[in-house]
Amino acid sequence: MKKHIIIFAALALLSSSILSAQTLHLINFCNTLLSEDFGIERDYDRIVNEASMVASLIGYNIDYYIGDGENCSNERLTEVLNTLNCGKDDIIIFYYSGHGGRSPKDQSEFPQMCLKYSPINQDKFVAVHTVVERLREKNARFTLVLTDCCNSTASGISVKSLLDDMTNAVELTDAEVGRYKKLFVESKGIVVATSSKKGQTSSGSPKGGLFSRALLEVALPQAINGNIPATWADVLQQTSSVISSRQEPYWEISLQPATVATPTVEPQQAITAVDNSFAKELSDLLDKSRSVDWRLEQADWLAKKYFADDAKVATVGRNGSTVIEYELARDFLRRIASSTFVKQVNIIKESTNQQGKRNYLKVQEIRIKK
Repeated sequence: MKKHIIIFAALALLSSSILSAQTLHLINFCNTLLSEDFGIERDYDRIVNEASMVASLIGYNIDYYIGDGENCSNERLTEVLNTLNCGKDDIIIFYYSGHGGRSPKDQSEFPQMCLKYSPINQDKFVAVHTVVERLREKNARFTLVLTDCCNSTASGISVKSLLDDMTNAVELTDAEVGRYKKLFVESKGIVVATSSKKGQTSSGSPKGGLFSRALLEVALPQAINGNIPATWADVLQQTSSVISSRQEPYWEISLQPATVATPTVEPQQAITAVDNSFAKELSDLLDKSRSVDWRLEQADWLAKKYFADDAKVATVGRNGSTVIEYELARDFLRRIASSTFVKQVNIIKESTNQQGKRNYLKVQEIRIKK
């Protein structure tokens, strides 16, 4: 099992203004110990991609709270919920992908999540409604809770996929960035959605959960590009229509008219990374105020400083898995340094060798079209 890296988004040089900026808190629990047939790792990458992009586009910092592998546990979730502190204009996204179920006596429409799944160990089951109530107490501006798991008293997940991969790179206009802000900044309240109604199973495949793919790869992009209204009601209704022949998502929306939160930091050219110095130095490659010659020299220097000689970089599309480019690290750095289109690079995964140098990156590029 690959080890996921907790990625801290560094938008620019740390300063008092950035430290006081609004924050998007991504609580990402994925039971990656399950078989690859369920596509849980794909779901993990998908939500990290989306949250990273949302934060950068609406001008929010982002904090990651990860529960994967052995850390996908009730204990880890309790720790996160106990320590999470939010400002009044912060955003919370809670995401779970894995096994789920319910007791015949459960009154909630939402399922229980099976953390560290075991059919005879009931203390590993956590009710979604309990998480919702804990998050409601944080008084964030907007909270989005998404769970992709069964909602039935019996197991049974189909592996047949209905969706085609969306492999294109992320290219957004200013109008599309505005629709992201409408959904995430101009919304105030809470949205809770789960992949199937009470008594139903939820389908998955090696490509990921059917609900997650329909929401994040079909419905949300349609709202952003203007094909459907940019409201959570329309996004979830469109998600349901895509997969209604297989399962019926259930959601509850409790939003109120809200004044727009003004970020204390604007979206900037940035690269997300594990450590701030790495992020800052790589972000310089996207600084169009510097000459191309300077940026190319910087790219060569960073390749020697941070990367093994044979390090590879995989650039993926919106779905977080389909590789658009696969190149040596030096070639990747020089390409983004000379590009006039790349505005943001999110590092989704990375690994290092025994000398501490990076030998692999998995990244997603964001390009803003005028």
